[in-house]
Amino acid sequence: MTQVSTPARHNPMPHSPEQREALQAAWRALRETQPRLRIRNAAEQLGVSELALLLTEPEDKVVRLQPAFTEIYPSLSLLGRIMTLARNDEVVHETTGQMSKFSVMEGGRMGLCLGEIDLRVFFSHWGHACAVTEAGPKGPRHSLQMFDHSGQAVHKVYATDGTDMQAWEALVARFRAAEQRPPLTLQSAPVFQRKPSLPDPQPLREDWAAITDVHQFHDMLQRHGLDRLTALEQVGAPWARQVAPDSVENVLTSVAEIGTPIMAFVGNRGIVQIYTGQVHRLLRTGEWFNVLDPHFNLHMRTAEMKQLWVVRRPSEDGDITSLDAFNAAGELVLSLFGERKPGKAELPAWRDLLAQIETAP
Repeated sequence: MTQVSTPARHNPMPHSPEQREALQAAWRALRETQPRLRIRNAAEQLGVSELALLLTEPEDKVVRLQPAFTEIYPSLSLLGRIMTLARNDEVVHETTGQMSKFSVMEGGRMGLCLGEIDLRVFFSHWGHACAVTEAGPKGPRHSLQMFDHSGQAVHKVYATDGTDMQAWEALVARFRAAEQRPPLTLQSAPVFQRKPSLPDPQPLREDWAAITDVHQFHDMLQRHGLDRLTALEQVGAPWARQVAPDSVENVLTSVAEIGTPIMAFVGNRGIVQIYTGQVHRLLRTGEWFNVLDPHFNLHMRTAEMKQLWVVRRPSEDGDITSLDAFNAAGELVLSLFGERKPGKAELPAWRDLLAQIETAP
């Protein structure tokens, strides 16, 4: 995903007691009229960041943490079973499991975790952290919440019945910030921008055909100065074709019926979270289409997925096929692959399923 920040505009955090009280009162009034309103949507309605709204809460409910992300995330392996949540405006991805060894790379700019919790982290976009305790239907709900430099939520970690709460409390105490409600200045929220088309797409098509590993794809886009959707539009068949708007729902229904394991990638500018395995329980609730399995939940506002594409990338193991969903701005919000490992060919059932999807008129 390609995003840029708008020029030097800053949003001051409400830091005086009067400002915090006024914002907290506005939030309380919203919750009285909309009791199921999420904090992300409340912040949007009130014209502030999610972090600004969160920090109006008292310190026994919201503890500001040091932004020591490269130390916090390796420590999550000590907590037992946790639920991790990554999202964008269109898709929410929740995975429950034990955090395996978390590796920090490139001088602290990136992080990687493989296993039940599968993450690709871009720490350069992270700016703030909080530990949150809120009321839940089964008692207090505990979370660690990470935000970018504009105060937008990047990643959240929730305690479960299998979490070691003594280890959790020790982690919060270890990283508790000395100043809990200091004046803060936030950067303006990043804005996604499409890149212009190439005058001649033939060099792109030649580079695309020469890919030997799917991980070369991002570098290829950078070489040509393209965002992902513009590249798909320009490379065309046989590598990319736009498909019907109900394709995500139909594909997930099919893989649930035939038992084909998938890989689901969801993220934002600061993280990509991945689930690998089968999906079983699917449910439509209003605008949301959901996967509701014990260890994996996926919530999709399918009407906001404005373009869907079947994409093929060559590799030494044969072509790798994905179903990619883009929002109205042209930003990638979800990618689905068939389950695979390096050195293994793509699952024939997955490839056949995507081949049967009708091309959009």
